[in-house]
Parts: sequence; C-alpha cells; structure tokens
Amino acid sequence: MNIFDHLKNITTQKGEYLGDDGWNNWMINRFLSMDPDYCEVVNIVQKNTWQMSGEHLYNLYKDLIPQQYKFLKYIKVQNKIEYDEEQIYAIRDYFEISKKEAKEYISMMSEDEVENITSQLNGK
Repeated sequence: MNIFDHLKNITTQKGEYLGDDGWNNWMINRFLSMDPDYCEVVNIVQKNTWQMSGEHLYNLYKDLIPQQYKFLKYIKVQNKIEYDEEQIYAIRDYFEISKKEAKEYISMMSEDEVENITSQLNGK
C-alpha cells in the first residue's frame, strides 16, 4: 500500500480502511487540501484531529468527501531563489529586520538599491 492507494480509497472506492501501511495523517491532509473543493474541510479537520488514528481519520474523510474521481495535484515550489548572504545581512542590518524579512525585501527591491545599501554598510 502507498499513500495514493489510500487517497483513491477515500475519494472513489469508499471501501474499508487499508491499514496503517503507507498511511500518514499529515500527507493525507496535504494531498486532499490541494483540491480547492476540499481545502476548507481539510483545514477544519486537521485542526481538530491531528492526533487521531489513521483508521478514524480515514472514516471521517470517507464520510465527508463525495465519491468522485479528483486529480489531487501536489503543488511544490517551482524555483528556489538563492540570495547572497552579504546582501541579506546588509538589508537586515539597514532596516533592522529578520533574515526572512530581508529576503522578502531583496525580492521587492531593485538590484541597484540592494547594491547601494550593501556597499554603504560594508564601506565599499
């Protein structure tokens, strides 16, 4: 068994629970939340049932989700942006913000602005 067998069983077959082999509550929630029709249901369910056993969560989803085939496309990051550490620290110090916020600032600023701030703080 794998996660896709469990998802197919929840959405189309509506059979008995297939066992804990390949079952992961977090991944089941994640895949089901990729469909806009199921997103709100999954959000409510996962807040209240994160510690629930796999069989109980399966039965809950089996009853909540209509029997129909849905392609549950897994959405992942397309391109991971690499940032220059020197620029991150310069922006962080200049605006007095966190590293995470500095990366957001860099993505919104022009290259000239980032270079100017970096050179000001590094004395170049």
